[in-house]
Amino acid sequence: MKNKILFLFLLLSGYYLSSCSGDDDIVQNDITITFSQNEYKVRKGKTLEIVPQVTNATNPIYSWKLNGKIISNDLQLNFSDYSVGEYFIIFRVDDEIGYKESQIKVTVADKISPEIEMVSSYIAYVGQPIELKATANYAENAEYVWRKNGEIVSEEQVYSFVEENLGSFALTVKVTTEDGVDIKALTVVVLPVPEAELYFDDGLYRTITNKNNLRKMTVPLGRTLVLAPVICHIDKPAGFKWTVDGVAQSSTTEFLKFTPTEKKAYLIEVTETGTSVKARVEVTCTEPESTYFRAIQTDSKAVATKAFNYIPAPGQFIDFQSQYQSLAQVLQKFQTAVDANSNMFHIGAYGGYFVVGFDHSVKNVANKADLSINGNSFVGWSEPGVVWVMQDSNGNGLPDDTWYELKGSEYGKKDNIQRYAVTYYKPTEKRTDVMWTDNFGNTGSVDINGYHSQDYFFPMFIKESAYTLTGTRVPPTFYIAEGTGYESSRDLGWGYVDNHNTDPTRPIGEFWIEDAIHADGSPANLTHIDFVKVHTASVGKGSLVGEVSTEPGNPVDLNFNN
Repeated sequence: MKNKILFLFLLLSGYYLSSCSGDDDIVQNDITITFSQNEYKVRKGKTLEIVPQVTNATNPIYSWKLNGKIISNDLQLNFSDYSVGEYFIIFRVDDEIGYKESQIKVTVADKISPEIEMVSSYIAYVGQPIELKATANYAENAEYVWRKNGEIVSEEQVYSFVEENLGSFALTVKVTTEDGVDIKALTVVVLPVPEAELYFDDGLYRTITNKNNLRKMTVPLGRTLVLAPVICHIDKPAGFKWTVDGVAQSSTTEFLKFTPTEKKAYLIEVTETGTSVKARVEVTCTEPESTYFRAIQTDSKAVATKAFNYIPAPGQFIDFQSQYQSLAQVLQKFQTAVDANSNMFHIGAYGGYFVVGFDHSVKNVANKADLSINGNSFVGWSEPGVVWVMQDSNGNGLPDDTWYELKGSEYGKKDNIQRYAVTYYKPTEKRTDVMWTDNFGNTGSVDINGYHSQDYFFPMFIKESAYTLTGTRVPPTFYIAEGTGYESSRDLGWGYVDNHNTDPTRPIGEFWIEDAIHADGSPANLTHIDFVKVHTASVGKGSLVGEVSTEPGNPVDLNFNN
């Protein structure tokens, strides 16, 4: 995100201005006023019709005021017969409880050129047409010209783009009216048609290089592991078949409860019956749970000490420009930050993550928070990250066992999505947006902005042309504040890094191992943990603040001295 201090300044400025109103003794209630835009333009001699959307008002009375004088008492304002200039108009709604005001700007000009309002980047699939519509304000009786690689391909407002080859394709659209011209450059990234797929998430990023590797997990003897695959591009799964070492299991859902009876490696396979796509995972049954518990030593530290993995998602604070930089070099840089006990790591947009470990096992202390992970949130601006924990079940000192999510307040809600995967595509040109797709077929972008000058927001040490990050996505937090237009990211209840908790019973930045859950949401009941993973959990962006990106600090064992 962009500098949060700027956002705070804007927020406080808005508060100060509102507090200077002469109507402080009247309640500003839950009325909402929404305009189609914050600034309007109209050609001199023309009539501009403005109709705001008003909700939560009982028996409302409307008024439009210009320079202290009421110019209309209707919901719709017909603005005409004004000379060239700028006008600031206040729209007010009064009802039985109180009032609400919102200001707009209207510019009257002799000529108003068209203004194209389109995103800069699009995703298409090989052989599948997409319709690109030239959307522009002030484009009455406009003429349109689309060009691809400099050649005219359409003179209609809507251009049907289709391409049989993979790659990035440059387009321009030109909108012409009697008052002027606007031109916008666009990029269409053409990808292979997505295919149905299942895979097991072991907490690592996926690329074309490693996607077919057999994923591995562990479960201590005497415990149960709940397995569930990540489901990609299957709208309505017909059902599932599970086998363990070739033996059919009774489960027909996406979940399998697996309780091994002896210490060995088991090959588990799941098949989606409608598409016949499969996924496999090797689960090793290890020694019982507390076998490899590591007690605190005289030289132990309360903070995490070992950096195991750092894979950021694209973002404005992600500045790895060299494709020749190795992952080992990046990890060493992250280790230096861990050694310094940094209170803020940049992990980029959704899915970006780090993995760290303690030099001792962190106990699950009953009825107490066990971990502290700082962020830099404040009231009205949160960028939530999900915390995952792992036991060193096989005792090898590496985070290659099984991850458990620490559930937060959004778990179980409609728009909270577990096993949500986003694939980011490496740009082929400097200063271009990073495109992404998800496992439901949605597309989007992490946008280049003017606040950060690096050539790429994509971590260029990723050698492949794309990589996939998997985790839990919380319900959308980003929004534009009604009336002010301020870009905000709402606070969640509890259980997330870099979140200003709205639940007063759960202190900000504190986490409980007892919140660890299996893939189906049932309690994991872990006695201790050794490793921590944090990933950005929200998908959102603004034109000013950039992408929503968790900024977590180094985890701390809260019960280290107990």
